[in-house]
Amino acid sequence: MDSMTTRAELRAEKPRRPLLRSFRFWVPMGILLLLLVIALAGVLIGKPIYDRAMSAKTSLEQAMPLAATAKNQILAGDSEGAKATATKLASLTADARKQTDDSTWKSLEWVPFVGPNLHAVRTAAAVTDDLVTGAVTPATGLSLKALTPVNGAINLDAITGMQSTVTQASDAVDKAAIDLESINHDALIPQVEGALTQLTGAVDELQPLLGPAKDILGVLPAALGADGPRNYLTIFQNNAESRGTGGNPAALVMITADKGKISITQQASSSNFDNGRATPVTDLDPETVALYGDKVGRWISDTTMTPDFSESVDIIKAYWAETFDTPVDAVVSFDPVALSYLLRATGPVVVAPTPVPIEGDWVQLFDAPVTLTSDNAVSILLNAVYFTDIKAGTVQDAFFATAAQSIFESLTTGNADPKAMLDGLARAVDENRLLYSPANEEEARLVGESKLSGRLPTSNQDRTLVGVYVNDFTQSKLDYYMQLDVAASSTQCTDPDSPVFEATATLTNTVSPSAAPALPYPIAPAQYFEKGHVATYLVFYGPVGSTFTGATIDGQAIQASGVQHLGRGAVKIAVKNAPGQTRTVSAEFSGASGPYGELDIQHTPMVRPVSETLTTEGCE
Repeated sequence: MDSMTTRAELRAEKPRRPLLRSFRFWVPMGILLLLLVIALAGVLIGKPIYDRAMSAKTSLEQAMPLAATAKNQILAGDSEGAKATATKLASLTADARKQTDDSTWKSLEWVPFVGPNLHAVRTAAAVTDDLVTGAVTPATGLSLKALTPVNGAINLDAITGMQSTVTQASDAVDKAAIDLESINHDALIPQVEGALTQLTGAVDELQPLLGPAKDILGVLPAALGADGPRNYLTIFQNNAESRGTGGNPAALVMITADKGKISITQQASSSNFDNGRATPVTDLDPETVALYGDKVGRWISDTTMTPDFSESVDIIKAYWAETFDTPVDAVVSFDPVALSYLLRATGPVVVAPTPVPIEGDWVQLFDAPVTLTSDNAVSILLNAVYFTDIKAGTVQDAFFATAAQSIFESLTTGNADPKAMLDGLARAVDENRLLYSPANEEEARLVGESKLSGRLPTSNQDRTLVGVYVNDFTQSKLDYYMQLDVAASSTQCTDPDSPVFEATATLTNTVSPSAAPALPYPIAPAQYFEKGHVATYLVFYGPVGSTFTGATIDGQAIQASGVQHLGRGAVKIAVKNAPGQTRTVSAEFSGASGPYGELDIQHTPMVRPVSETLTTEGCE
């Protein structure tokens, strides 16, 4: 970025793709560009070489559209069609290889100037053919459906079969990388150098995708209970009442995987636990207490205030162990917005009325079944359920439990579109709506510090991360109406020895002053603040090794005390937004001298889309 880049625009231009769609098997067909320059070499060294170069060119011209066809067939689940296409594709790339791989061609590789280019072309043609036979052709046997449950179970044998296929493809790509590395680039003409760079780039892109895919498939059978039942405690964060990693974790579901069969074995809500306790349920990090207070360990609804999901998991597991005797292997976090993404894969889901006994009467939110779709799930689960005068939270909790069961059953019947499901999961991870705390060290190594881990990076090497996190203390469900926009800037490229980083949050209460008085009690109880007013702790984090230096609200300097947390400078700032009001809060941090990766910003996943703007003057 030269100056300013809007992340929302970048994402619009480059939508995130699931793993298999990112396998650029068809990219190496760009070798066509390389073979075109052989026409020039042919003029210099003779007609036989020229004729074979043109024959190879023709084969690859025919191969290019077939590569795209095979990709689309693989993604569509048309295995038979993909195999037929791959057979034709392999025949064409084999011909291109044959035309450039004989004793005459090789003997001319010793000719000055022309020889190194001929060697590069021959190697690249061989690499292209190897990728087709070693990666594209095996990929035709892959099916996304093998990763989705059917009748509540995933076929473990199918997963095992995928392991060998992906391993073969990964090995083919690794070999291609070694072969390309052996080429001496010093004597290559620009056209050959450029085409070779394109091919090398495609291989470099495949390696970091296939390697982890092979590892993930290796641990997946155990994760699905191949060696014994695996218990996943799943928490649903309610974004209508914001917390650092999402929202109030009011609903909890235990999902058990056993020999591939997946089922809900237990459900609970925040009311099942000992809240408002005098002392935390477990020992807390003193730095966490200094920033958030010990309430993170005294109320389960506040366990997700910290942006470090691993901290939240330790506290939630302590609550669960105290109340239930069910062992927990791993913890998953999800939110209703992410659920709406999965509903695009399942189609509409019907939730039956859920009556709850209260003071001798049976009470329910809706008189008729409710149909959840990808378009209305967020508004129903995060707003409509509270648009009532029913004050008992157990009624909403009962509806959430029934909705979770209904959506789960829809996901596990086998009717969900597998590609749409993977798309939805990938988007949820990218937006920090799907978090996973691993069950063992092997899984932890695979998850690492990725977005899925819910952990902030421990260094600035790969990306220089600043954070903006929202924690509601209104005790309401008004964050459904809050609009957050974030921005970050740095001088890491213009002043690398003492860089300055600034994070800004613009928070708007979209409730109009005229609508505020009519909001129902569950949404705006007005217990501690005026009706429709939203009180928020905005928590800012600088990069690793940074120190907080100052803050402003609406451009005016304020007094604020910074602390250290997660190896970073951090500060908590309280703001209140009246109906219709916008507040802009900025925090500044000084960074230590050292290398900094590309600037990035992370924030609490909100109900409404969040715009992100990054400014890095002087950076390429």
